[in-house]
Amino acid sequence: MFVGGLVIKELALGLLAGALVVVVGTWPGGIPLFWAIAIAIPAMAVTAVVVRLSGPLEPIWTALPDETGSATHPQPATLAARLTEAAEDQHRFRTRIQPRLAAALTHTLGEPLNTPTACARLGPELHNVATNPNATLPDPERLAALLKSVVEGSPQVGPPSRVVE
Repeated sequence: MFVGGLVIKELALGLLAGALVVVVGTWPGGIPLFWAIAIAIPAMAVTAVVVRLSGPLEPIWTALPDETGSATHPQPATLAARLTEAAEDQHRFRTRIQPRLAAALTHTLGEPLNTPTACARLGPELHNVATNPNATLPDPERLAALLKSVVEGSPQVGPPSRVVE
């Protein structure tokens, strides 16, 4: 069975170990050549088995995967579908979208949303959407404008979103 260079590596290291046993056994040890070869065969087999089993113990020198990737971030179509569902279902917005929106805004601002500076940077409407449990999701254009204002650093003031009491 040839898997990469594993068989070649096993054979080479096994033969090297066997040759070393034969040389050490015959020259300084004074063992007859026949007995040195007989002792070297098990040494070769043990070396080959150890090399085969040590494969999983070798370090794999590859770069760590990126933290962000398509598997960890929803695709735009999926995100659009989730936002459409959340606009129609208040419970879905409150349990799925709002906590993620609050976490993303907290990460973007670098501070909790309940601080006065965060409230000022977000603007009253986006702060309400992210923190108020009775808030509803604004239409996609308005939400995009609100989020764009956070990225650019200046809150936009406009008509407030609906609040369900």
